[in-house]
Amino acid sequence: MGGAGVRACDALAMTVGGGLTRVELRGDTVRRAAGAWTPAVHLLLEHLRSAGFRGAPQVLGMDGGVELLSFVPGSGPSHSDDELMRVGERIREFHCASASLVAPTDAPWQFMVGAPRAGSVICHNDLSPDNTVYRPAGVPRAFIDWDLAAPAPPVWDVAWAVYRFVPLYDAETCELLGYPTGRQAERLRIFCDAYGLSDREAVLPTVCDRIRVLYDTARAWGEEGRPGWREVWTETRGEQWLRGLRHVEAERAVWARSL
Repeated sequence: MGGAGVRACDALAMTVGGGLTRVELRGDTVRRAAGAWTPAVHLLLEHLRSAGFRGAPQVLGMDGGVELLSFVPGSGPSHSDDELMRVGERIREFHCASASLVAPTDAPWQFMVGAPRAGSVICHNDLSPDNTVYRPAGVPRAFIDWDLAAPAPPVWDVAWAVYRFVPLYDAETCELLGYPTGRQAERLRIFCDAYGLSDREAVLPTVCDRIRVLYDTARAWGEEGRPGWREVWTETRGEQWLRGLRHVEAERAVWARSL
């Protein structure tokens, strides 16, 4: 999705991130198939760089229907509380930088089905450990895979980020993936404090809305036959997101008391 890098341990060509876009690494350059939204994403990435935010790949140009982006080397997450805090701070830095972008009103963003279509910032819309490159010691270096970037309220990004980084999964899934278990309420507060989130009543309802939007998008784009989305929808029918939604809805009243 949009500006992408791949980690040093990854293969040279693979599917990465929620955008389901094939990438190829040639030297220090990442090559990805462009879409109708690519000019808007490049406008955002160039603006972020001019605003002093270095947590995203650099646009290197186009080669026909292929976008060229800088490779961002790094490592994977540690899932520590300190790392979670740093991620929240990094996302706030990104939102502050994106807020000053004045994009054309007809900029061709790729909006997800049912997602907001306006807001005070340009959201990444797929912030997750999978789309984050880390320095050693759990320091988030850059966010990658920007194809879904689009205007939205900041809480729209924050909601998906807490779902993926805290994460707000069931205990079995957290244990399987190496995340802390039994500490979601505490880690949710750590993230929101680090980001500086003021309206905390909205975050957990927005998590539920965001999961529903992903499900609706996967279904619509999968049935439409979009590459990557078609395969995911055919194989899963979105059951993994529906299970996640049921878990958040069951627990959110408990978590809300920690905020």
